[in-house]
Amino acid sequence: MKISKKVWFDSIGVGGFTIVYSLIMTGFSLWMGAAAFIAVSYFFGAGFPKDKIWNIMLSFCLGLIWGLMAFSLLHVSWISGLVASSVMFGILTFLALFLQGTILPFTEVPAWLITWGTTMLIISNITIKSWPMFCFELLASMFMGIFVIGYASDYFNKIMFKFFPEKEEDKNGKHHDDTADKSEPEDQMG
Repeated sequence: MKISKKVWFDSIGVGGFTIVYSLIMTGFSLWMGAAAFIAVSYFFGAGFPKDKIWNIMLSFCLGLIWGLMAFSLLHVSWISGLVASSVMFGILTFLALFLQGTILPFTEVPAWLITWGTTMLIISNITIKSWPMFCFELLASMFMGIFVIGYASDYFNKIMFKFFPEKEEDKNGKHHDDTADKSEPEDQMG
């Protein structure tokens, strides 16, 4: 099995910058490192849309707001029950999609919903001592995931491909051989 340079460079780059990210997070005693992996996974899964980075980051912020709003509403006694909370989550989801489809078309709903879910997961399982610090750390972790892991590994790839370019291949995956006799027809049977 031949492993492409892209696989090698992606693996080394993402793996290496995950180490860098982990050292930064540990050095600053930031504990929400998983949020960075959620953010960068979304970013890679969306096809690494560099032209939409600010849209995605804004959507992360809206997702955080949605998470804080949902958490606050769950503390209202008449909303905390099963049916009322389900309706509340449905309305908030409707609003996110409706706002993106109308007055906020520049937002990215998957990024919005991922951050909403991440926020709810964290604050439903631990006691938050400082809400401003929590918000800062969550967004910083997500932004750092995209920039430290995503962008840095992409930059690493570009550098590596400059030093070790891929050989040109034809559409059948065979290397071009400029010395071959081009006068003979290629065997059509494979």
